Amino acid sequence: MTKLHRKKKAVASFLAGMFLLQGAFTGGITLKADAKEAAQKIKFEVVGEGNVTVTDVNDKVKKVASEEVFEVPEGMCVRVSADAPEETSITMQVMDVQGKYELEDRTSVNGQEFWRDITAMGIEKKVVITFGEEPVAVERNRRSKRQAGNSEEKPEVGNVFTGKCVIEAVDGGNGHTVHGVTIGGFTGILAGTTAFGGCADHTAAAPYVGQEYTYRYTVTSVNKSTGEVTGNLYCTSVTGATDGVTKDANGRLIGYQRISGSALIHRSYSGFARLTKGKTETTLTDGNICYSLAGAVYGVYKDEQTTQEIAEFITDADGNANTIETEEGQYYVKEKKAPSGYKLDRQVYPVQVRSGQTTEVHVKDIPLYVTTGFEIEKLDQEKGYGDPLGAGSLEGAEFTVRYYAGEYIKENLPDEAEKTWVLKTKKEEVEENGQKKERYVAKLEDSYKVSGDEFYLSEGAGKPVLPLGTLTIEETKAPEGYIRSSELQVTAIRQDGDQAQITNGQVYKAMNQIIRGDIEFKKKDEESQASMAGIPFEITSMTTGESHRIMTDANGYYSSESAYVKHSENTNTGQPETGLWFGRNSGGKTLEVNDSYGALPYDTYELKEVRCEKNRDKSLYKGTFKITKDQYVVDLGTIMNPDLMISTVAKDEKTGTHYSKADKSATIIDTVSYTGLKKGKEYTMKGILMDRKTGESIKDGEGKEITAVRKFKPKTAEGNVEVEFTFDGSTLQGKDITVFEECYIENDLIAVHKDLEDKNQMIHFPALQTEAKDQKTGQNVTKAEKNIVILDTVQYKNLKEGKKYKVTGTLIDKKTGEKIKDAKGDAVTSTVEFVAETSDGTVEVEFRFDGRKLGGKTMVAFEKLYYGEKLYAVHEDLEDEKQTIYIPKIGTTAVNTKTKSKLAYAEENVTVTDVVKYENLQPGETYTLHGTIIEKKSLKELTEEKAIEFIPEKKNGTIEMTYELNGSEMQGKTIVVYEELKQKGKSVAVHKDPESKEQSIYFPKIGTKAVDAESRTQEGVAKAKQKITDQVSYENLVPGEVYVLKGVLMSKEEGKELTDKNGKSITSSITFTPEKENGTVDMTFELDASELDGKSVVVFEKIYDKAENLIAREENISNQEQTVIYKRVKEPKGDDSKKNSGETKISKTPKTGDVDVRKLCTVSVISLGILMIAGIITRRRKKN
Repeated sequence: MTKLHRKKKAVASFLAGMFLLQGAFTGGITLKADAKEAAQKIKFEVVGEGNVTVTDVNDKVKKVASEEVFEVPEGMCVRVSADAPEETSITMQVMDVQGKYELEDRTSVNGQEFWRDITAMGIEKKVVITFGEEPVAVERNRRSKRQAGNSEEKPEVGNVFTGKCVIEAVDGGNGHTVHGVTIGGFTGILAGTTAFGGCADHTAAAPYVGQEYTYRYTVTSVNKSTGEVTGNLYCTSVTGATDGVTKDANGRLIGYQRISGSALIHRSYSGFARLTKGKTETTLTDGNICYSLAGAVYGVYKDEQTTQEIAEFITDADGNANTIETEEGQYYVKEKKAPSGYKLDRQVYPVQVRSGQTTEVHVKDIPLYVTTGFEIEKLDQEKGYGDPLGAGSLEGAEFTVRYYAGEYIKENLPDEAEKTWVLKTKKEEVEENGQKKERYVAKLEDSYKVSGDEFYLSEGAGKPVLPLGTLTIEETKAPEGYIRSSELQVTAIRQDGDQAQITNGQVYKAMNQIIRGDIEFKKKDEESQASMAGIPFEITSMTTGESHRIMTDANGYYSSESAYVKHSENTNTGQPETGLWFGRNSGGKTLEVNDSYGALPYDTYELKEVRCEKNRDKSLYKGTFKITKDQYVVDLGTIMNPDLMISTVAKDEKTGTHYSKADKSATIIDTVSYTGLKKGKEYTMKGILMDRKTGESIKDGEGKEITAVRKFKPKTAEGNVEVEFTFDGSTLQGKDITVFEECYIENDLIAVHKDLEDKNQMIHFPALQTEAKDQKTGQNVTKAEKNIVILDTVQYKNLKEGKKYKVTGTLIDKKTGEKIKDAKGDAVTSTVEFVAETSDGTVEVEFRFDGRKLGGKTMVAFEKLYYGEKLYAVHEDLEDEKQTIYIPKIGTTAVNTKTKSKLAYAEENVTVTDVVKYENLQPGETYTLHGTIIEKKSLKELTEEKAIEFIPEKKNGTIEMTYELNGSEMQGKTIVVYEELKQKGKSVAVHKDPESKEQSIYFPKIGTKAVDAESRTQEGVAKAKQKITDQVSYENLVPGEVYVLKGVLMSKEEGKELTDKNGKSITSSITFTPEKENGTVDMTFELDASELDGKSVVVFEKIYDKAENLIAREENISNQEQTVIYKRVKEPKGDDSKKNSGETKISKTPKTGDVDVRKLCTVSVISLGILMIAGIITRRRKKN
């Protein structure tokens, strides 16, 4: 050991000693092993002949058997001794616990015994002692020893790395506790690492700080998931290291101890990624061979822009892809090729690959399918578009649609379809080129489904869809009037890139041929039974109105069948033996003629005989027939000309005449007379009411035609039957209606009676219109006065000329609906009789009555028209303005503008505001309000008449009028505001009532009589405590209101207010509420009159309303009634003898200013004496 080393060691020992000393006092160092400390296992293996003992941490020696395990506390060591029976080679190896790699230098000696310290530091170990044989083979040579390493190195178990290091700290050891060492300054793979270890050679010299060592790092475990690399660290001093064998004379190892420990580093290892493709919309794809997860290709990229590909995933049929290995890091996965039946997934999936882990990438592809644009459109075959012929309909056709999960052709379709639906066509309106048109379609929607399975639905939208596969479409029910198509349509739903397409298009157009048939008949004269040639007939479609003329041939025969005359032969020319063809396109042109079909499409047709010379005197045939079977000829038999006639007489049930009241419930009885019917056959008489003026059918309140039906069986060929019409006729005032009748046998029309001008078929509904006006105003406004005359001009229509009628009128209260009553309580009515000179005219009804109590009411004139006692017409409409008479009403509330009350002070300028409340005016009309003020008693006008024009927005409201007048002479008087309302210069309402309190303003007046309260006269004694009683009389107050009377005493001589000794005015006040407008009230004043000898006191009074407005005063300094005079009372002169009578006088209490000298002196002497005595006593006390 060099001097330097000894110095360093000495320093270290000193430091260690200090540390140990500190530990001895503080308990900071443990020198003995504690069983509770963390322990490392050391396993032993003995090979060959020899003994091995272990001296444990408690200095106990124990023999070791092979495979025995010791637990040694961390940071302590045990001594392993090996003894051979004779001199032999002994090798001791320190290895990892599995015995694969040597962790420390191997020690080999030749001799009989040997010992070595084994340190428990960092990891578990295995110690192999071999006697006389080859040492245990290890795998150290399987992996090369590496001199260098860096952060990119990825060590594996068994790798050995070497380099240099430096001792950074040494913790002193003693006994079995080894020196703890902190190691740093690593080169190579451990660069940047700080490790901890313990000295492995217990008796050798301890290392010191700054000492350079070499190291050997053996990797014992690698966790690639976390990147943790753990290994054994074995360090040897660069200089002077012990060899673990050579000892000094004391048996201690020579050289510096070797260091055993462990080190942990982190490295990034490769990770793995595996892709799994899942399914979506499995209800569409499961079991469908058009969909497969196999063959999807996903690229793995370094960048999010997917430009730097490093690997690929390729899926199998289950959607599982290969596993790739790559460095730890962030990657991106994107589909490059979609599997069969699926859309290409364009999403980029970020994937984080971690060391030693397998990252799962889960993706799903969306299957391709056709959304519900699929339609079956029904078309007419002849027209080529969706417009049915005749009475046919393209609505209601049924199609059976079958779906197969796979692509098939007609020849190899499976026996069973995956799903089957029966769909029905419906009509829908669409707009095409700005015009509306009709289409007949069936769709994959519940509203079109008749029966079948549930539709395939998309998961997101929940709407019907079609997966890839095969569809068959078969018409299973033809629409009305058409022949069912037997064609089976097969179409595929295939993948086309990123879309699914129906190969034959989204719309399947299904065409049907309309049912077509023909007719034939013979025409004969009923009387002669001779065939009638050249008789024209018209055939008219009852649905489309298309009409063509035909004619019987020379034999009186006609047939539309192509076998008789081709349809294409002079088509529709109307001559004998020429072709017939029904059917037009939307432009009105005849469709292409086809001789292989019938001439007449499915429909009901009218066959009507046309008048000509040959049937001039015959009744014409009119009948109907139906084409309902294809290629079938309808035989109409022989057509005769029967003599058949019906006639009708219509009357109102209530009146028994051709006149009816336009009532809510009207009943018309139409008596139909007939000839030529067959006994016992059932006939149907159908009637309808027609408007004579317009020729249109009459509609009821619900917009329906008014019809009646009567079935009957005639007992004779001639007779009559009644057809009854009951309906709402309230809207028929002024109309003439005509009853039309048709006679049917079964469904065949055999006779009609339709003549708008036939008076027997006619019913007249009279009508009334009224316009009421006031006689004076000439308007629909009257005034509530005694003599009111209302003229109601009644306009009538539809009466019978020369007949006598009666109109009765009643005035009705519009608000209540009750009859208006006059001042006596009688209903206001009127009646007038007249003879109608023309069917339309007017009559005037006059109402005279006392209407003084009717202000504010609205009257409506109700009128009724009678013929005899039969009511023909009414006009009773509360909302009819022309029948309405308004009676305005006004009321006024006048107030003094200044006091805001009914009271006013009699002064020169008085302003009165009159609020006029009006009722029942007509909004928007112009009115003028006239007003003036009168004195109530004399009725004299005090102001000129004022007028204001206004237009009310509502029928009820208010308007103000303001008046100014000189009221200085009005004390005790009352004024009244008169108002009158005019419309168009006519008086329509007045309010002129001198007794109306609301229209009145009162000017109060007061007078006073003052007396001395003691003498009850107007003279009082001039003494200290006196009272004056003032009796105030008042006039024209409003009873029930609160008033305040205030008074003050005045000095008549000085002409100013009298004051008390404090300089305050002498006043009094009283609050009172009068029961009557005139009366009196007493008020008392208290005063000191001792200084008022010969003076006069005058009482001034003012009266105020509750708002403290002055309304009257009495302040006349010369008014004797208000004056009280005070005089002093003189004492009578006495007898002188009383002065000398010797009577003792009783001294009165002295007044202020009197002085008693004797009493004053006495008081002074006594006071002085008291003071002197007090002084003497005080001096004596001081001396003592």
